[in-house]
Amino acid sequence: MSDSVEMFLSNFPEEIQTISRELRSMARRAMPGAHEFLYYDAINYSLSNSPLERICYIRSLQKRVTLGFLFGTQLDDPHHLLQGTGKRMRHVKVRALEDARNPALEELVKAAWANGADAGAQLKQQTKRQMRRKMKQRRLHTRKRAALLHGRTKRARHPRRKRG
Repeated sequence: MSDSVEMFLSNFPEEIQTISRELRSMARRAMPGAHEFLYYDAINYSLSNSPLERICYIRSLQKRVTLGFLFGTQLDDPHHLLQGTGKRMRHVKVRALEDARNPALEELVKAAWANGADAGAQLKQQTKRQMRRKMKQRRLHTRKRAALLHGRTKRARHPRRKRG
């Protein structure tokens, strides 16, 4: 995979390539066993080869590099480096090589890797609960709609007569 990552990085200015390589080597040190792959024009690190289990990414742009965390809201950030306002994701904008060498970034990556499996499992459970809730609402809505179409509503129901 390193050849495709290097080919990808060759599209950017030299300074951005250097920053990206520094972040990449730091990510490899901090996340032993992580799977590295290109996905959505970024170098991604995941628990497996699946993009659904991504932990963090390095996105190279023309003027900066972004180090992103898919579960960044769950990370402790004593140095206040993380930016973003979404429900889950946070990122750090890295504009210089000195910024890429900041030990606080490696701490964040290590914490993300340590919490990665738990965060992914929590997300799966949350998604399942949301899907169950939506399906229950759809079934209820469908039943109500069918009852209205067939003239059966709770108010219109009459007690059944006993046959005999």
